[in-house]
Amino acid sequence: MRAIREFSMNRLRIRGFYSPLLAFVLVALAASGCGDLTGPTSPSTPTNVTATLLAGGTSVKVTWTPSPQNDGVISYSVYRNGTKVGESTSTTFTDTGLAQQQTYKYTVAANCTSGVISDQSPVTAASTITTLDITPPTVASHQPPTGFQGVSPAATATVVFSEPMDTASVNATTFNLKITSTGAAIPGTVTFTAATRTAEFKPSGPLPNPANITATVTTGVKDLAGNHLAADFAWGFTTRDDTPPTVLSTTPVSGATAPPSVIFFVSFSEAMDTSTINATNITLKVTSSGAAVAGNVNYNTTTHIASFTSNQTLAQNTGYTLTISGAVKDAAGNQMGTAVTVAITTLDVTPPTVVSTVPADGATGISVSAPITAKFSEPMDISSISGTTFTLKTTSGSTPVAGTVTFDNATSTATFTPTPALSEVTGYTATITTGAKDVSSNALAANKVWTFTTGDVTAPTVLSVSPVNGATGVSATTTVQVTFSEPMAAATINTTNIFLKNTATSATIPASVSYSGNVATLTPASPLSGGTQYTITVTTGATDAAGNPLASPFTSNFTIESTPPTVLSVSPPDGATNVATNTAVQVAFSEPMGQATINGTTISLKNTSTSAVVAATVVYNAGTNSATLTLSGPLSNSTQYTVTVTTGVKDVAGNAMTTQFTSKFTTIPIPDTTPPTIIARNPGPGATGAATTVAPTVSFSEAMDQTTINTTNIKLLDSLSAVVPGAVTYSAGTNTATFTPTFALNNNAVYSLVVTTGVKDVAGNALVTQSSASFTTVADTTAPTILTFGPSNGATNVTLSAVVNITFSEAMDQTTING
Repeated sequence: MRAIREFSMNRLRIRGFYSPLLAFVLVALAASGCGDLTGPTSPSTPTNVTATLLAGGTSVKVTWTPSPQNDGVISYSVYRNGTKVGESTSTTFTDTGLAQQQTYKYTVAANCTSGVISDQSPVTAASTITTLDITPPTVASHQPPTGFQGVSPAATATVVFSEPMDTASVNATTFNLKITSTGAAIPGTVTFTAATRTAEFKPSGPLPNPANITATVTTGVKDLAGNHLAADFAWGFTTRDDTPPTVLSTTPVSGATAPPSVIFFVSFSEAMDTSTINATNITLKVTSSGAAVAGNVNYNTTTHIASFTSNQTLAQNTGYTLTISGAVKDAAGNQMGTAVTVAITTLDVTPPTVVSTVPADGATGISVSAPITAKFSEPMDISSISGTTFTLKTTSGSTPVAGTVTFDNATSTATFTPTPALSEVTGYTATITTGAKDVSSNALAANKVWTFTTGDVTAPTVLSVSPVNGATGVSATTTVQVTFSEPMAAATINTTNIFLKNTATSATIPASVSYSGNVATLTPASPLSGGTQYTITVTTGATDAAGNPLASPFTSNFTIESTPPTVLSVSPPDGATNVATNTAVQVAFSEPMGQATINGTTISLKNTSTSAVVAATVVYNAGTNSATLTLSGPLSNSTQYTVTVTTGVKDVAGNAMTTQFTSKFTTIPIPDTTPPTIIARNPGPGATGAATTVAPTVSFSEAMDQTTINTTNIKLLDSLSAVVPGAVTYSAGTNTATFTPTFALNNNAVYSLVVTTGVKDVAGNALVTQSSASFTTVADTTAPTILTFGPSNGATNVTLSAVVNITFSEAMDQTTING
């Protein structure tokens, strides 16, 4: 009846008024069909509504059976908990996206084409469904926390799950502890408290310590709905160390001997608290006095080894005690408790050295009878100091020197006494070998070798001087060299003991003195004066290396050359023509010149006709003895210039040039840029009656480059433009080219003389355009004659196959030579 009520409510309000009688009639009519009144009754409510949970647990399939009175039913409406959730034209409907663990009740109603809807089906057990729990459980929290350090060895591990769990799935198989480094399982039991969803792993005994532990809850655990943990849950923590550390070993071991540079190493049983491994807890003292030895303590966290390094090398042959205090702690804070000591004795490992010798190494002027001694740094083994380990030889020849060796214990000094006395002015080499040892048997680290030279009592002499005594014509830039008979004391070779003077005036010449290889060199500060005599003096203040002075003063004189300089050459040379306007003038002298005298005043360039001075700079090259005059701008064309070198120029000795030097040159003419032209022809253009022996000529406006006047550039063509063989000559006096045919020209024939642009004037300017002019030869008025016959006139015995030949006096018209 619901369908009838809905119809009356929605259809029977006509034009604003309501009639109960009309409603009754219309309802009766509606009862006879579904919507469009085609059936006997309204559709009845669908039956057998069933809700089925699909795979996944949150989707439901709803099915139903339609009533027999379903004529006009076009669809079915599906309701969940009284709210329409969908519509289907079939008898099934799938409802998705439902919440987990919720109960849902489904009903179904039929829909007519007219909009009439049947009553909803009743709620039944079959149409009621509860969704499943499909969410996997998770570990909500755990203890000890991940990465926690210092976990008690008596601790247990716990996890709290996100939801109620299947107690049977939480056990020692699905919840376990292992040693992280080895993977070894830790035995224990697992309990689960459902009320708090807490699982606890209780180890069968104390946890390994110190150790990294990995706790794991596997996917084998599941919730009450059977959902397994989505993935294994694992975390790590570290148990604290409760065992005190110990010293495993030391280097060196107690009671050992060691070098003074020893470094002590202490190996601990485990990782240590680095803050306790320091110079307070690890100390070194002198055993006999208890004096502390300062040092640095380092610790290697990887090897657990501490080292003690003294700030300075330990004393030799001394007892030392290293103490490791019981206050040192391991990384967990466990104190060692009992101190450990290591006692050692240092060795004497220092090799002896020779601290001084007499004579000293390199000493000279040593007495020939002086003993040779060597002082050692410490007491020596007397048996190792002998003529075998302490020797003396001549340096040059290595000849052994006889002598005796003694050793003084009180001063640690060895003495070599030569027998007999040493030679004068002789080099000697003393050697103490590594065979010499101290009382601890440490050998000398290396041979001790030193040299000395015995005294020299012979006065030095001057062997030679340059310039030689009495020399003349000496260069003004000369240096004076004095060669001695032996090495001299360099400090005595100076301007006080070696000097140069003007012989006539006794004026000292400023100079510097150097010394090398027994030769003293005096270099004047400036060139000497020409024609002047100078005296070199070496005083007795000059001494040899042994301090022996020159036996007597030495003097020598020489005279500077007085020859005046000359000009050897000039460029451009005198009389030169066609000189470039940008040329530089060079003047070469016969000898080195005084640079101060080479300038724009003493060397100049002038316009010969106007005497105007050309602006230029003058530079002197001492290496080539030449001066270069460089122009400030180009010279004028077709102009003569005069180079003048005055007598103001002087050589380095001050000798002036005797006479003034001059030289002239002429610059190149102004360049010719005008092309040549043809000014005359013979025969002239269009001429007639030219002789057949004519040699045509062409005259140019200027001198021509004869290499371009040839049969390539000047040629004679016949009327068919064929080249007529011939030769071309050129007359420089008339600027005329002549073409001479090899053979006589034809009569009454037209010829053209062609001059191409290949012809050029002497400046290289070419003819602008090719030029051609024609002429006609004279007509032929002479009758031809027969010159010869073949066979000849009157010949006999002529063969039957003979050919008759006739030779004419000139060229014939071929059309008239016929049968």
